[in-house]
Amino acid sequence: MAIQPYEDLLNKLEADQSVTPKNREALNDFLTYETPGSCLYTKWTNPPIIESGKGNKVTDVDGREYIDCITGMSSMNIGHGDERVAQVMQEQYMKLSHWFDFPTPERLKLVKRLCEITPGDFDKRVWLGLSGADAIDAILRLVRVHTGKSQIISFYGGYHGQNIGTMSLTTKAGMHRWYSPVPPADNGVNRFPYPYAYRCAYNTTSEAESAKAAVEAIDRILMSGENTMANYAAGINNVAAIIVEPMQCSAGYIKPHNDFLRRLRELADKHGILLVFDEIQTGMGRTGKMWGSEHSGVVPDLMAVGKALGGGVPMSAVVGRAEIFEKLGPGMSSNTYAGYALGCAVANKVLDIFEEDNLVERCAQVGEYMAGVLAEYFEKHPLVGSYDQTGVFLGIEYVKDRDTKEPALQETIVLCDALRDAGLLAQRNGYYGNRMSFIPPINITRDDVDEMFRILDEVTTKVEEQFSIGKPEVTSEVEAQVAAEHQPELVQSSM
Repeated sequence: MAIQPYEDLLNKLEADQSVTPKNREALNDFLTYETPGSCLYTKWTNPPIIESGKGNKVTDVDGREYIDCITGMSSMNIGHGDERVAQVMQEQYMKLSHWFDFPTPERLKLVKRLCEITPGDFDKRVWLGLSGADAIDAILRLVRVHTGKSQIISFYGGYHGQNIGTMSLTTKAGMHRWYSPVPPADNGVNRFPYPYAYRCAYNTTSEAESAKAAVEAIDRILMSGENTMANYAAGINNVAAIIVEPMQCSAGYIKPHNDFLRRLRELADKHGILLVFDEIQTGMGRTGKMWGSEHSGVVPDLMAVGKALGGGVPMSAVVGRAEIFEKLGPGMSSNTYAGYALGCAVANKVLDIFEEDNLVERCAQVGEYMAGVLAEYFEKHPLVGSYDQTGVFLGIEYVKDRDTKEPALQETIVLCDALRDAGLLAQRNGYYGNRMSFIPPINITRDDVDEMFRILDEVTTKVEEQFSIGKPEVTSEVEAQVAAEHQPELVQSSM
């Protein structure tokens, strides 16, 4: 009989003598009372249980401090424990915490601000929710009701949520299989390769060519007539929207060439398709601009916003052209806690903090400094095959050999755990499980960057020595052992 996931995790926990006492007790409770299907074990072999946080640091139940380069998957862009947010939460809770999915002064203030700060010089409307999946699910309904068309275009590597509707857009096979035997509601979803230039599906040799090839492939299909989406010559288009992350997040923090979104805009306009940006992670300043799409200067028809908007409490929004919302009658959407007064008050304070602390500009400046430190790291370490970075949006890809680009899966697994042991929390992800995403608060300083890379440099050196990276090829007992533990199925990121 095949071993069950929770039994496997319990065995690994019991065998790992490096786990500290309170963490061990907490992990035992987790495995006893929660589902092992949680994403907790997709990050580390035995993850720490975090008890508190302040700024860019978090502390586990045994009192061990870590640099936080996950920040709730970019939810805590302003850092942990901001007293200004805590004060607003207390005041608003005592005033009015929640009154169903109905307007309140804080809610009306927030939707107006969202219309003002998002791209596009046109009349806008806002829909409020609690999570990114809420927002994407609403978008699926909005674009289909508005256009009267059924088809959606999305991209491999995209992450847009895990409910029965949004899972159709999220292309992680390890997640789809848990919907068996009934698949997600994916009727009408057409998926294409994202311009992941380092491993381009169209075999191009540059970022610009990868972006061009990715969009031209869609156009060729739409023009051909031999598909379920369109017949250009006959004037038929069944595609309601293209939904895309300006930079892919869960897939490993991958940044395409700026021409990608520009070409998508041209394609969408040519075929009469709505263009939708999922800015749930790339938005709210992380890339050195308020919205990731601003690097391309492209304005979407609809935008999904979430995570960092709530500063640690659930909040999301859809913002877009007013006419897309016009067919929606009363009662089209109801969510008990959507737009709750407490969450809207916090979101308004978060936007205040962005202005008061000049966070976007500060992030861009630190990003420029990080670029130099990162270039030195790349030159020093043969384990690093490629990286993508803008602002404090950072993804690093690890390879066994830069010439062959063979993914360094086992090495990256060991690296991720070793970084945790050294006091730095980052997440492993990527198409081949060999990328690391570093997602610190966007208000980090140059000193914080130096501290991050000091640890990363030291740990990477040890991993390279452990696996003989950059040296004559030898058989590594450690590599064989790690491979045996983690095969045949790769652990997939879930956010």
